[in-house]
Amino acid sequence: MAEGKVAIVTVHGTGDTAERADGEKWFQRGSQFSQRLLQHLSAQGITGEIIPHLWSGANSAWDRERGANKLANRLRGLYKRYDTIHVVGHSHGGNVANDAAVLLKWGLRRNAEREKFDSLTTVGTPFFNVRTGWLQKFAGILFQILAWGSAIAFPITALAWIAVELTNPQRGQPSEIILPLIYVAIVAPCVWLMLRLSTQGVRRILRPRTGGKTKTSVFSIWHDNDEAIAFLQRVEELKLEPFPRGSLFRGSRGGAISLGVLAVIAVAVVLPTLFVFGIDPLNLRALGAPTPDPITGVTPEEGATEFFGLAVAIIVLGLWVAPPVFMAVYLALRFVFGGVAEIGARGSMNRYIGGVMRGVAMGRDGDQILCNVAPRSHTHTTEELVLTGECAARMQQGANGAAGQLIDKYRWALFTVGGDSSASLTSLTTDAMTWNSLIHTTYFDQPEVAAAIGDHIARTVRESAHASTPAREQSAPAGLPSMA
Repeated sequence: MAEGKVAIVTVHGTGDTAERADGEKWFQRGSQFSQRLLQHLSAQGITGEIIPHLWSGANSAWDRERGANKLANRLRGLYKRYDTIHVVGHSHGGNVANDAAVLLKWGLRRNAEREKFDSLTTVGTPFFNVRTGWLQKFAGILFQILAWGSAIAFPITALAWIAVELTNPQRGQPSEIILPLIYVAIVAPCVWLMLRLSTQGVRRILRPRTGGKTKTSVFSIWHDNDEAIAFLQRVEELKLEPFPRGSLFRGSRGGAISLGVLAVIAVAVVLPTLFVFGIDPLNLRALGAPTPDPITGVTPEEGATEFFGLAVAIIVLGLWVAPPVFMAVYLALRFVFGGVAEIGARGSMNRYIGGVMRGVAMGRDGDQILCNVAPRSHTHTTEELVLTGECAARMQQGANGAAGQLIDKYRWALFTVGGDSSASLTSLTTDAMTWNSLIHTTYFDQPEVAAAIGDHIARTVRESAHASTPAREQSAPAGLPSMA
């Protein structure tokens, strides 16, 4: 074990990816922020090591969940190599780190010596909560019970079956022994999948809540004008109504008319056709039945009768059948389907489509219902540091200046007649100047942020039960409140 050594695991945010651990980005070894943080810790008697955790960085709930699983496994692997472990996450990297803390039951273990994951710092993180209803909770817990019951029963029944086949001389033929082996080969993956899915579901359902039994707290650093947090909060607060009141009923009018006309045409074609082939569902042949001439007493020929009957069928259809058919189809579509959809389905359709639109911004791409965007954790108590004073003003001024340079760069293409605005907008989304013009991406350029994180880690080391080397207390940097 490295005596007195601190592991600082850095978790980058969305779009801020790298292929290796060394580089100039804030979370990599060798970056300006890393050097500042290590120097600040060294001044307090702490030897630290930066360990970047690289994940896909996609705006995807599925990728964040996979990143959290890998981070949790990585932290477990660091327990034997370091005295104390500290995690720093930026943007959605903070969500990855927070979910990893949930997986590790951070703050819920009775034996503190086993939990060397001592602090979690997030910077500019828009924390998500996961909404679960009572039915989902009941089903998830029941599924977990069934999965564990299957996991216990499966090996017992499989071994018993194999033992019976091997010990019974009358049933010990090779062909009969193969059957339990096939059973094991088929059922074992099914049991494993049930256990995995049920465990993931229960983790979401039974995840801790703020104010619960957790004894740990997240240290959250953020700026009042952080674009990522503000944008996601506004997206969540938008009252999206893709289908306004009465829209489904009004919208059914055109479809009702069209289908009513098609129904009339279909009946007008089908009924005479059936009549020609000898099928008379409306008994029209009786209307056109041949009668003897009153003077001569001669009955008209059959061909004339058929022609007359067909003519009568078309006339009767046009005058009697078509209007009620049209009206029945029209009223059914307008008032039955349109009305029922308006009353019973409009609200749920609005909620579903609104959820899809919000999910695009939040990176929802699975079965998780993300909600309650906030700069504070929903699973652990949060110790906040809202940047103020000179540091916050510098970040705002820097963002304003970078935004001005960005607009100047694309002014001609965006605002001049004849400019290629489509290509410029595409370039604007990928230009590094766009990221540099956001407050959200400039936290780690500020010396005060590195000092605040360093002070929080040092304080945690001083209070940790398993840190072998106590840290020396140091005053907070100017412009930031003391973390001691």
